[in-house]
Amino acid sequence: MVMYDEAEYIFREFEKHFSGKKEEPLVLYGTGNRTGELLERLRGYHIAGLMDGKKKEGTVFGKQVLDYREVLELQVKTIIVIARPAVMGVIYHRIEGFCKENGITVYDVKGNDLSEVYADQENDIPYFRQGQEDLERELERHDVVSFDVFDTLVMRKVLYPTDIFTVVERKKPYPGFAGLRTEAERQLCGKGRNPTHQEIYRRFQEMSGVSDREREELRELEIATELEYLVPREKMREIFRSIKGKKKIYLVSDMYLPRETIGKLLGKCGYEGYQDLYVSCEKGTAKNGELFRLFLEDRKKEGYAPRDCLHVGDNEVADIACAKEAGMDAFQVMGAGEMLGSSSYRGLLSGDLDFTDRLAAGLLAEKAFGNPFALYGTKGRPEITDVRKFSYMLVAPMIFSFTVWLMQEVRKSGCGYVLYPSRDAYLIEKLCGMICQGQQVGDFPPGEYFYTSRRAVLAATLWNERDIARTAEDFWGNIRELFRKRFGIAIEARAEEIPARDEKALEGYLDRYREEILEQSRRERENYTRYMSETGIQDHRRIAVIDFVAAGKIQNGLEKLMPEKEFRGFYFLRRNPDKNELDRDIRVESFFPSRGAFEINYNVYKFYLFMEMVLTSREPTFHSVTDRGEKVFMEETRSREHRKTVEEMQEGVLEYAREFSTLCPDLLEMQVNRQTPDTILGFLGKEYTALEIQEVTSLELTDEFLGQTFNIFQG
Repeated sequence: MVMYDEAEYIFREFEKHFSGKKEEPLVLYGTGNRTGELLERLRGYHIAGLMDGKKKEGTVFGKQVLDYREVLELQVKTIIVIARPAVMGVIYHRIEGFCKENGITVYDVKGNDLSEVYADQENDIPYFRQGQEDLERELERHDVVSFDVFDTLVMRKVLYPTDIFTVVERKKPYPGFAGLRTEAERQLCGKGRNPTHQEIYRRFQEMSGVSDREREELRELEIATELEYLVPREKMREIFRSIKGKKKIYLVSDMYLPRETIGKLLGKCGYEGYQDLYVSCEKGTAKNGELFRLFLEDRKKEGYAPRDCLHVGDNEVADIACAKEAGMDAFQVMGAGEMLGSSSYRGLLSGDLDFTDRLAAGLLAEKAFGNPFALYGTKGRPEITDVRKFSYMLVAPMIFSFTVWLMQEVRKSGCGYVLYPSRDAYLIEKLCGMICQGQQVGDFPPGEYFYTSRRAVLAATLWNERDIARTAEDFWGNIRELFRKRFGIAIEARAEEIPARDEKALEGYLDRYREEILEQSRRERENYTRYMSETGIQDHRRIAVIDFVAAGKIQNGLEKLMPEKEFRGFYFLRRNPDKNELDRDIRVESFFPSRGAFEINYNVYKFYLFMEMVLTSREPTFHSVTDRGEKVFMEETRSREHRKTVEEMQEGVLEYAREFSTLCPDLLEMQVNRQTPDTILGFLGKEYTALEIQEVTSLELTDEFLGQTFNIFQG
């Protein structure tokens, strides 16, 4: 197997984009291994020094670590960040003010100007300066209020109204239904008519040749689907109820559904007590025709002048301009879809979206912009203050898409059993069960939550010095801590003063304690294989192993412990193993490409560490199995508040999955598009979202195996 060389890729990109700056003093931001490997390959560059968020002085890789004052003294105008996307934004925002003030440009290794990458996504338009109080003042000074219905009082959980036709086509498979249904309405409206639902379906019948019975079944299914997908805009319902009994309330709608049907839809959404409902298909004219004039004539008979009447609606032309032209006052409340397109999230709509993408966008729009005043005073950048809502909106789409993909792949793989390893597959197991139940999937293999960890399988698979040396690599604590955490052995106290990165000292300790390490491994191997034999693994030859972001250490270890079994990995993202990290080829399917975080511009590379926190179980990291078969866990590093926040975020993901599974027929037959959930995940960046949740932004991920702690929001 030819291994991908990330260090070589970084060097090539650096040469490509910065070879013209060899005479200029350059600063590299980052003191990790990739920086050291890059410095070894660079020739002829003036590398003035290094910068780092935590280390402010000293020498690393033969280069001085600089503070802000020293950077200015060296007249540096270019800083190049050598870091993975997961922390790129944190680093840039950390030094952004200093660099802008002093005319310093910050790049990533691919030559991207990070001031442009993290440019302000705000989009200020007049609507964002209009608040709920403005509407309430207008309501107060009018005696008669008319509301538009669809996209004003109620909204669908899909991006476009025609998506309802796609759902009907999938519920009652009729090839081409959605297109024919749309075309039938278009043809009738193109003749200047305001067709009824019955008329549209009679035209559909002429075009399709369906029987009378089939026509009515499809028509009734469309109405039932509208009812299923329709939800109230909560803030508008609150306002509606606040004026009920105080004002004369009417509803005015350009719609093909009859009054009775619309009334049922409104009742389901909690709208009752209005005086009357004007529907274009029954009145024979639309808002841009005579509908508002007919409405005002009826009000005149009751003693109200046009200026006594206020119309509230979402469409700038049909609701606002047409109402004003008829002589009424009007107030716009933007629809959720339009708010999405006007907000910092507008990039979501730039691609070619299929039905599942549009459903994802619709669910996001409902949560983010169900309140038409959600962007008031924000310049188009949504503010989120609720943990569960935050998770539902921005994190759940990616986790859910991965789950659907892995279920599709596992079904095709011939695997007879599924392992959901602790802790990263905790939530995935729940989601698979939920989808199987909601979609009535009968052919997905059984499985179980399986206790394991990198530490557990590595400690149980030590047969020689090479195995021991591999297990001791990449630990950021001291040598005594390394022996305790990775080998389960207590050694002399003075080893606590020696960092594990001291290769010579570490080599001496490994040699001294080799026999004890191998004996401890033998004991752990015996206990762990006994545990494995008690699981469903024993009854199946081909086993699916679910993992999140990993090189494959766990799968590699399981294959060594049970060589008679065939393990197949299904990972969210397979990290490219470093040289000698694995001792065998393992079979892995990866949801996202594994070429390398430095190379591919996906948001998952920036935020997967945060997603990992959302996925993990309530238990600490698994350590080992005792001689009596008891499971031992590492020390819990997360606070009670941390675990509570994670549980709330998991509830948001489960809520999203229930909603999506209910609304998307034949989910496991749909093609999974990675781009849309990845775009949504990118909105975690503060240039898109004002995340006002301290319990989320303060979350830290502790990797007990590496001995490191990460926070994507604070660095």
